[in-house]
Amino acid sequence: MIIIQQEDLNTTLNAVTRASLKNSLMAAFSLVRVDARMDGQIMLSCFNGETAARAITYATSEEDLSVCVDAATLKAIVETLVGEIRIFIEGSSLVLQSATNRTTLRVVEEELPVIGDEQGRTLATLPGRILRSLSRILPFASSDSSRMVLQVLHLILEPGQLIAQTADGYSAGILQEAVEGIKDRISISLPLGFARLLVTLVDDHDTVSVQTSGENRFLFQIRNEGQNKNLTVATVTSAENFPAEQIKALTGEARQNTIATLSVQQVSLAQTIRMVNAMNAQSAFIKATGGVVKMASSETEIGQARNILDGTASGEDTSIWVSASYLKRTAEGCKGELTVRISGAQKPLLIETGGFTAIIMPMLVDGQKDPFPEEEAIAISLPEMQAAHA
Repeated sequence: MIIIQQEDLNTTLNAVTRASLKNSLMAAFSLVRVDARMDGQIMLSCFNGETAARAITYATSEEDLSVCVDAATLKAIVETLVGEIRIFIEGSSLVLQSATNRTTLRVVEEELPVIGDEQGRTLATLPGRILRSLSRILPFASSDSSRMVLQVLHLILEPGQLIAQTADGYSAGILQEAVEGIKDRISISLPLGFARLLVTLVDDHDTVSVQTSGENRFLFQIRNEGQNKNLTVATVTSAENFPAEQIKALTGEARQNTIATLSVQQVSLAQTIRMVNAMNAQSAFIKATGGVVKMASSETEIGQARNILDGTASGEDTSIWVSASYLKRTAEGCKGELTVRISGAQKPLLIETGGFTAIIMPMLVDGQKDPFPEEEAIAISLPEMQAAHA
């Protein structure tokens, strides 16, 4: 029998069951495995075909126990209970009993791959806030199933820093974070589904140990002693052919060939993008002219939005059309002041702030007029001016 507090069990379940798939056609993917040892260690494990997760908590255990049940059902039941819960096997069922409730769950006889006690080689130890920040570039990863090489979060660990990259062929997100203690350079391409799950499991004050336990198997051990958090997730990496060098080259060329540099406040950019979206526009126009930054939507049946941004421009007067959706995801990943670099109407647009960089390929828009045509001054003859003053 296991005797455990509802709060402890519920917290542990909330973390690990995110790696299960409700109503999956593969029975094992919708299960949670409960392992209890007489020393009081309780392990909960889930597997969804791509990610294995294991959470550890502690309780009173009077015997060794290992059983698989439906993850979503167990989670739903535990959420309704309060106080002390007693868990034991009775026949072919797992019984959960509290002061006022007794529920039985059918035990499922299914092999479930779980994370064991394998010893991994530690590659880096990261503050949780760094992994949390990766959510800023995940929207740049491809959603096209035919481009598996781009459906990843690509990490480069090297002495002094972590570089994270995502791309979809038309835009790319790059994040650089200073990290101490990394000795060797290594590249990891994490499946996108795993990466999305990972950033939801980590809190800012967690400590995350990145380990490898095989040629392409990586584990992320998430710890927080103050919250009794002990969670491990593991995955097998994707093929190592992510175009990291091409993205690096594009970024370098954009900086080197910049003809106009714009300093823009994120709040102003985000507000203008909302105006563009309100017009159901697919593209947005950015213009630097006379030190002023202007932005407009393409013209649609609804109309056309125009705005002068809170910012300044230096360098040549120039303009560029870009995807409104790509510009939106960039603004959502930024804060404060942004540096926008334009290299020309047919060159990649570069947007930077702190360690965050976005590359957006331009749109070649045929037939679209400049939403901000330069107004020609109207010459007034001297006699007409005299007449006006008369």
